Amino acid sequence: MDELKSKSQEILRYAQDDKLCHVPRSEGSLFAYKITLLFLLLSSIAALTSAYISQYIFNLQPCILCLYQRKPFFVIIALTSLALFFLKSEKIKKITIYLCALLLLINAAIAIYHVGVEKKIFQGPTTCSSENLNNIDNLEDLKEALSKTKAIRCDEPAFVFLGLSMADWNVIYCLGLFFMVVFLSKKHQIKLEVKK
Repeated sequence: MDELKSKSQEILRYAQDDKLCHVPRSEGSLFAYKITLLFLLLSSIAALTSAYISQYIFNLQPCILCLYQRKPFFVIIALTSLALFFLKSEKIKKITIYLCALLLLINAAIAIYHVGVEKKIFQGPTTCSSENLNNIDNLEDLKEALSKTKAIRCDEPAFVFLGLSMADWNVIYCLGLFFMVVFLSKKHQIKLEVKK
């Protein structure tokens, strides 16, 4: 019995040795990077798919700010596709994840601005509303202004679900994705390591 106890203590000391506990990160971290990148890719595809279904099936035409909010998702799709399928470096994959997180914050900022325009907190771009028509005195100028002005207004939500506009939902979606990426990064301990 004492011999078994001493052997188990010896194995425990051996396993607790720092040099022996260091596990190379190559396989595990690469998998964690790929999972995070795949999550970002599929989430961005889902966001754009719902936007295009809203536009082409439910005929909810986007305003210019709505179109701006789609651009970061396109960039995320391009970056994650490159990192997943063509670039093998772990460091590049990590940088791609951080760039995508930054793009999600940029998208959330655009969406917050759009929400502010909808709630009349901010003034939207002149191409977004009919405010630039207020100072027109004659019919010819009105016709010209109408031909230059987009019909879709940014300051009026095209669709409201559960009291939230599509811009509100995009804020929630982008910030949710951002915090999920942060959570995945912490969970899988995605850190830069200097090779010794």
